[in-house]
Amino acid sequence: MGLFDMFGGGGNKVTGYNCQEVNALRDVINSTAEQSGSTIVERLHTDIVVPMSTVWYAPEAVDFFNKFAEVVKASGQAITDYFDQFRAAVEDAGKNWAENTDGEMPSLPAIDLVELSLDVSAILGSNNGNVTIDETQANSIASKLGEVESSIKTDLEKLASNLNAETAFIGGSQASSLESCFQKVSGEVHRIFSFLTEGENSLQSQINAAVTKYQEVSSGISSAFDNAVGK
Repeated sequence: MGLFDMFGGGGNKVTGYNCQEVNALRDVINSTAEQSGSTIVERLHTDIVVPMSTVWYAPEAVDFFNKFAEVVKASGQAITDYFDQFRAAVEDAGKNWAENTDGEMPSLPAIDLVELSLDVSAILGSNNGNVTIDETQANSIASKLGEVESSIKTDLEKLASNLNAETAFIGGSQASSLESCFQKVSGEVHRIFSFLTEGENSLQSQINAAVTKYQEVSSGISSAFDNAVGK
């Protein structure tokens, strides 16, 4: 039966499938994939982009978040693939039943592409001409990235309840494939956050570099002014 365990142990059980219900699962899976994408983008925008847009004004901030938006966008295809693998597993299970019972053969079209379009236009190169960073506030936002990732994963787990195949696969359970699908989606979420949290190009590293550079420039200019007046 592949990913679906249709014959659990013990007791008298009714087992089988319903082709129409199997076909109907495609739209449920597609809708859940779309909602998952929306959830990811909304959390990233609300919890990271918007707060950072009020504390870091610099061309380098714009560059960093434009790159981040590209990372997020690229993850859309991977998340689409994970949900489509789940759809294919549902279809294969239905075909298995059809072949073994001479029943109607299900057909589930591929899942639509999950578009992850993160709006980073709030990140500006300057604030009324001022190029600045608020070190305390920027570090506070960066320190909460783990919480944002956990919130996204919690949101995705709640969406999992939409993927209920009990009426399509009578007497069986989809738990193992459902868990596998969402584990992969969560893994893709972590890959997005890796860009923000790991290595020299991480958000924290970029903040640290900006703060250090701005302090050095400020100190250098102060010295230059002092020297200019012969202090």
